[in-house]
Amino acid sequence: MADTKGFIKCTDNGCGEIVEVRQASGKRSSLYTVCPSCGTNQANGVNRQTYLADNLKASRDDVEIKPVIDTEETPAIPSDNKASGNIDNGGVIPEKKPEQIPKDIPSAPPALLTIAALFIAILSAFFATRKPKGQTA
Repeated sequence: MADTKGFIKCTDNGCGEIVEVRQASGKRSSLYTVCPSCGTNQANGVNRQTYLADNLKASRDDVEIKPVIDTEETPAIPSDNKASGNIDNGGVIPEKKPEQIPKDIPSAPPALLTIAALFIAILSAFFATRKPKGQTA
């Protein structure tokens, strides 16, 4: 049976869960992780083994979980409080028109465009090297 060596934050797919680090028994005896979301990761490359050994924590409480910060900026919601802030346009707050986002415009996938370009290139090469009727070489 595998021995629990410690805990670490899951690095698979940006999961961020606290995972249990275990050491395999038998011939292999490498470290592996068991994540409640991702499952077991038994990758045994040198870089992974070094990372697990260097970042191993003794308990779950020692593993720091950083909250996920949304990096997408959200526009400020204008308030109805006209007394705050300087208004240069005579006290009238202009209404913002919603952005006009184009509806789903169908576009060809890149693979289809590549195939069409290749087909056109082959046709033009064929007609460029073709000999006119009646001409012999």
